[in-house]
Amino acid sequence: MKLNKDMLSQATWIPVDTSNSTFVFSAYYEHAAKHVVLVGLKSSEVVGTCQLWFAHGNGTFDRMEESALELYQDLTPYNGQRYVSYLFRCSSPNGQPAYASVVQTSCQQPSKLIVVKVSETPKSYKRKFTACLMPLFGNFSDAHSLVEWVELNLLLGAEKFFVYDNSSAENIRCVLKMYAERNIVEIVQWPIPVKDVHYVGQIAQLQDCLFRNKPESEFIVNVDMDEFIIPRKDNVRTWSDFVANSSSGAFIFRNTFFLKETYDENSSSNALAKQFKLYSLLLSKHEPKVWVHGQRSKYIARTSMVTWLRVHDVLQSSSQIDLVSEDQAMLFHYRYWENKNVNTDNFVTDETVIRKYGETLVANVKRTWTEIEAHRLKHCEPSSKNTS
Repeated sequence: MKLNKDMLSQATWIPVDTSNSTFVFSAYYEHAAKHVVLVGLKSSEVVGTCQLWFAHGNGTFDRMEESALELYQDLTPYNGQRYVSYLFRCSSPNGQPAYASVVQTSCQQPSKLIVVKVSETPKSYKRKFTACLMPLFGNFSDAHSLVEWVELNLLLGAEKFFVYDNSSAENIRCVLKMYAERNIVEIVQWPIPVKDVHYVGQIAQLQDCLFRNKPESEFIVNVDMDEFIIPRKDNVRTWSDFVANSSSGAFIFRNTFFLKETYDENSSSNALAKQFKLYSLLLSKHEPKVWVHGQRSKYIARTSMVTWLRVHDVLQSSSQIDLVSEDQAMLFHYRYWENKNVNTDNFVTDETVIRKYGETLVANVKRTWTEIEAHRLKHCEPSSKNTS
């Protein structure tokens, strides 16, 4: 087989067969199991061959070994869509390959090679908390929400953010580049090749974020752009405070909604909070309903103890899973229901975010927008003015 550098790919969606029934995105080697795990999608029965490429220290290829492409874990309950997120695996008894490819038949010329990364628990972690954001899509352009999400989560304890970008506007790309230069955000391009799949392949994205972070981050945090996991006790300000002295594999938090359409433009809220559209400070009343665990909930997961993830819970953990009570911490979810006649008489007042983080959040967001504008003028297109 002829191989060249143009075939190498850090991360992209690669078809396994000519009918496009199966795609793979990324590959991770697990030493204890002596196999390579591949994150992908499937729509029907899969027949494929793994090609594992081993390299010399100088970068030249030593050999290629083949094994069957095995189904490892179905991640998505059937919900009527053609494609489901899937984990595949390839046996690799002779150690970690440098690259992997997946083809339909043995000895077939591959179109792309995927870099195989190690996914093992280290002796020590680079960071404690990493936030994983579901893929941006639909030419996403709400820069105010992005900045609020990053800055409030930094106060809560996030040290790095993995942002999967399927489709975003220039102003968002400009903001992300600034955060990336500060080593706060890592951008993962997510050009998913199919539409008939749950939420832009969100479940596959979660597995990729988990496997990427197993060697680097003690915990991953699964929250969307309009969600925040908020400790509610006065003496617990951060996630690190919250998980202290616990050995649990995951913490699942109940959800409640703060409805953006209930915001009163004439309220006496902080003027800068209004200017920067900080809804976590502008809204202090949530609906009376607190959703049960597993419905709308999100989680913090210990990367060494969880095997697979779902959107609202973890699929498997080698340790206890804590179902966190609402008096300890909650998932605060800020969104529009497009209901202009919401009756807020029975809404519950909760000023935890305002009281604990409000002053610092406003100051940090103000500083960040100044930095964004300087970055935009120097590095971004004139059309990328960061308004939303």
